[in-house]
Amino acid sequence: MKYLLAIAALLPMTLHAAESDDTQFGVALGTPGGVNFVMKKEVSGHPVQLAVGYAGKVYGIEAGYSFYYNRDSAMRSWQVIAGTFKVEDNSTILDSTPDGYRVRYEDEDWRYVGVSGTFQYGSFFVEPGVTVGNGDFSESKLITIQVGWLW
Repeated sequence: MKYLLAIAALLPMTLHAAESDDTQFGVALGTPGGVNFVMKKEVSGHPVQLAVGYAGKVYGIEAGYSFYYNRDSAMRSWQVIAGTFKVEDNSTILDSTPDGYRVRYEDEDWRYVGVSGTFQYGSFFVEPGVTVGNGDFSESKLITIQVGWLW
């Protein structure tokens, strides 16, 4: 099901990408899904981005809208982001016993909104961000990051 949702989210933007010269595709490590497919483009003059990722037990999707964009600067853009990611069977050590450790396995997820900035030099980019949201993680704020290449 998660693969079907990722394909459904990317398909409309991918089909429309041929009409725009400003479309960038890429791969990145980090939030939301470990190994991410990234697309940044302008839709009707509005810079938007989408990242869909999967890495074993971690997967997620993130969308963003750039409120600042300058293609001539290394500080390429600032964007508002929203996303979700899930970690399946995340382990938590409860305590130790003479026989070893007692461990609890459970799925954890995080739904968030936030702000991120894109620093880009050539095709290489780094996109740190800060988010607030809710889910199963104990932190009320989560730092996000993507590091990768765009073409």
